[in-house]
Amino acid sequence: MGKKSAEETFKEIAKEVTKAAGPVIKAAEPVIKDVKEAAKPYMDKAEPYINDIKAKAEPVYKDIKAKAEPVYKDIISKAEPVYDDVKAKAEPIYNDIKTKAEPYINKAKEKAAPAADAVKRSSKKAADVAKNVGNDLSKTAAKRKCKEEVFVQYNHHEVRATDIVERAKADYVAKGNKMTDIKEIQVYIKPSDNAAYYVVNHADTGKVEF
Repeated sequence: MGKKSAEETFKEIAKEVTKAAGPVIKAAEPVIKDVKEAAKPYMDKAEPYINDIKAKAEPVYKDIKAKAEPVYKDIISKAEPVYDDVKAKAEPIYNDIKTKAEPYINKAKEKAAPAADAVKRSSKKAADVAKNVGNDLSKTAAKRKCKEEVFVQYNHHEVRATDIVERAKADYVAKGNKMTDIKEIQVYIKPSDNAAYYVVNHADTGKVEF
């Protein structure tokens, strides 16, 4: 394959820029279409003037283009050898730097490999932990959504277990204690006595009747 000229290189760059701008231009097409439709009446009125300006400007444009083309070609022809010379001089330096740097790069990669593996393992472990925590939270949330009630029925009577617990707490507070003192409470419902017995913090006891 022959060496590319500077002009060909510039053309390739322009082509890449046009290609990169394609999606943006496509996304803007609806807006451009609306603007064109809105501007059409004014463009129709301005068309005779535009055509007149074009007719007058065309000879000037052609004259400028004809005069500029030799200058442009002269610049390209003069720039190309300079570009090739710079490239030719820079290439050995680049290759030398690359050759000298390669052992250090490889050594750095070798040293970094264990750390990279450790990070990878840690990331996997963290992902597993996060997944398990997520599953636990989902299960907890599901449990919280479930409404639970316990009733004790006897001799045509019915009492709610939570109501008995609250009455036991109230009885404990009524004896001069504070609600915040209750760290834990056990309640024993005994229908035969028509009462419930409680123990607060494994120390204080009491009784509430139904």
